[in-house]
Amino acid sequence: MPRPKIRPTFSVPLALDADTAIDEMRRRLDASEWVECTKSKGRCADFFIEESERRIWSPHLTVQVDARPDAGRSRLRGRFSPSPEVWTLFMFLYFGVAFLGVMGLMLGLVQWQSGMETWGFWGVYLGIPGILLLYLVSRVGQHLSTDQMEELRGRVDVLVDGLQADEDPAA
Repeated sequence: MPRPKIRPTFSVPLALDADTAIDEMRRRLDASEWVECTKSKGRCADFFIEESERRIWSPHLTVQVDARPDAGRSRLRGRFSPSPEVWTLFMFLYFGVAFLGVMGLMLGLVQWQSGMETWGFWGVYLGIPGILLLYLVSRVGQHLSTDQMEELRGRVDVLVDGLQADEDPAA
């Protein structure tokens, strides 16, 4: 059973060099209905869910086309994540809860060494379940957004249709 990922990724080997591949993908994107919910710059593109369908748990997909050492080949790498605002909030909460746990551990150890009442360990007792709760919330959000993740991946599949390399010897 594959290990669950907080930010799922995928990779597609492309038969064209990076600049040609991203130019062709932009040409196809400009002719599609998704041009309004996609941002592209250089060799990167961000795909979003339409505003009317967007929820707090809605994903966003970042793709990047990297040059490969094989002549004339490239690789598209995609990563799903929550919207940047939600990702920032989760990182802030993760660091805050981790800080609470570490500081509680340090305070508790100092209190224990000093022979005082060790109420500082409550930071650890709150921090560990807090991290687990945040992870559980992220997994639930990922589950709720599965259909939207598949939609975003489908958009990329349409854009790279016919551009994929038959095989990727250096995978």
